[in-house]
Amino acid sequence: MRHLSASWMRSTGPRHLVLAAVLVLATGCSPEGSETGTTGSPAATGSPTGPGPGDGTGPGGPGGGEAMPTPGFLSSPDCPAGSTAAATPSGAAGTDRAAAAVLAATQAFLGTLDAEQKTAVAAERSQANLSQWSNLPDQLFKRAGLRMDKLNSDQQTAVAKILQAALSEQGYRQVTQITTADGVLADQGGMNLDFGADHYWIRILGTPSASETWTLQYGGHHLAVNATMAGNTMTLAPTFWGAQPAGYTEASTEVEPLCGETVKAFKLIGALDETQRKAAVLTTPVTEIVLGAGKDGKTLAAEGVKASTFTAEQKTLLLDLVSEWITPLNAEQATAKLKAAQDNLDATTFAWYGATEIGNPIYYRIQGPTFTIEFAHQQGGGANAGGITHIHSIYREPGNDYGAELGS
Repeated sequence: MRHLSASWMRSTGPRHLVLAAVLVLATGCSPEGSETGTTGSPAATGSPTGPGPGDGTGPGGPGGGEAMPTPGFLSSPDCPAGSTAAATPSGAAGTDRAAAAVLAATQAFLGTLDAEQKTAVAAERSQANLSQWSNLPDQLFKRAGLRMDKLNSDQQTAVAKILQAALSEQGYRQVTQITTADGVLADQGGMNLDFGADHYWIRILGTPSASETWTLQYGGHHLAVNATMAGNTMTLAPTFWGAQPAGYTEASTEVEPLCGETVKAFKLIGALDETQRKAAVLTTPVTEIVLGAGKDGKTLAAEGVKASTFTAEQKTLLLDLVSEWITPLNAEQATAKLKAAQDNLDATTFAWYGATEIGNPIYYRIQGPTFTIEFAHQQGGGANAGGITHIHSIYREPGNDYGAELGS
């Protein structure tokens, strides 16, 4: 509980945290979207041609603040001690202990609420409600549910127990490290866009049940966890993982919430031969995720190098990278999803844009029959600046976002 408790102490502020990242921030932030001015993949189908102005993914951070040196560990091929990294799930696929634990924790949380709070946190599981999430700060996006800083300590603890049941240890730490980073960012001052380490919302769509489909939403600036349960099966699709700053120091420990997602990608692109790398690199600049907030139901045409051309070692690196988005889910549920990814690895593609040496801003995309992954450093100027210190990423399951196929 240490990490989550620290992230919810915004009333006193995480003063023990030391910012260790470049915060190249503008004097303002527009709710219209990205200000990078780049375009996305022209091969997108059923989706816009690029993020550009007006894209719903939005700017990632507020304005103001002085630029500081980028910490060296953001350019290291290894993750610092305080970072999360995927581990092989130890749970058995197909069991129902995790789903039952999530249900029990959710019902316990609801039991701590008064009538007004119960009304605020619960909503119909409609597409409009499912889609009501964003990576924007609260001032730029109207959220619903209950915000952590409005809950008492017992209620906050109850929320933590829901997350701990739904997520793996790695996934739970990743959530708390991302929210703590938002507290670091808030402490730097600049434009007040109503964000911080405890400005994260919980919402429950549908009726928590052992047999019906229902969704737990937890998110705010740079985080949107959508956990859907149907019986004893679960999914985190879609979930937005972001970070700003991408690296910071907490109690003398270097922390990088999305380190595995970064270093493993550079290891994979570095392991490709010249022909494979040429196939992987996109010719059209892409510097922002395309299937972020507001893009439910959209798809992307497969691009990049085919994993069917990979050696056994390259396939291992690819699967290790994919696992970074699957293993935040609790071990029981992640096991089956990792097996599906492995079984369909030859049908998976890997696309890249940017330099291939770690320490440079990049975009990459991994697409398989059961998932779509995008990762982008926020480049350029204005509110989306920051380069390697500012990350957006998304995990989706085409056809199964919000558990559309669960129980079918």
